[in-house]
Amino acid sequence: MDCRNCPNTECFINKYCLPDWLDYTQHTKISKHISAAKSIFTEGDLVRGIYVMCSGKAKVLFKTSEGKEYIIRIAGKGQLLGHRGLSEMMVYPISAATITESEIAFISNENFFKLIRANKDLAFYMMMFFADELLRSEQKNMTNVLQSSNEKVAAALIRVINTFGYKSKKTNKIDLSMSLQDLANFSMITYESLTKVLDTFCKEEIIMRTDNDISVLNESALRSLTRMES
Repeated sequence: MDCRNCPNTECFINKYCLPDWLDYTQHTKISKHISAAKSIFTEGDLVRGIYVMCSGKAKVLFKTSEGKEYIIRIAGKGQLLGHRGLSEMMVYPISAATITESEIAFISNENFFKLIRANKDLAFYMMMFFADELLRSEQKNMTNVLQSSNEKVAAALIRVINTFGYKSKKTNKIDLSMSLQDLANFSMITYESLTKVLDTFCKEEIIMRTDNDISVLNESALRSLTRMES
């Protein structure tokens, strides 16, 4: 996508950079087309820049010492990846991979810092973005301790809706784009627990499920189960 006339109104670069700097970004970024289920960056890699999702879907994940994979965040078009590595160590503490085929723009550290210094609206957005990320991270930690499996799955489904939306607003079919195993990892529960919760939600007419397709019948009931910001 061309940053100078990008149709993606959700892209934070597009929204918060001045026109001259959109032109600068277009000429300095590196665009990559990455197929589904491929690595974007890996835990332990040196941070050389940030990644902007131009299209497609991605997941941010970490693995425990036992090899268990958990998804801690999902990202759609216009959203940022790689920012968690911007620290004194400049090493990624997590990994990221595509869920679907994606176009991703890479912006080097040097150029990204230039954008922040030159565009005050972008600098303010990034400050609020990091504050929001910290809040969500703290809530995620609380979720693991305080929430039931039902609440964890409800929170995960709401995050998917907030990030990817619906495939069809007529049927309220969630644009899930991930396997049920990934959804279980995102919910921080086992696959078996996930299927039990989904069956419960179906019986309570909160959702309707056909294989991997999930349609929401009562979004307000789903949101009321989360107890926290989603």
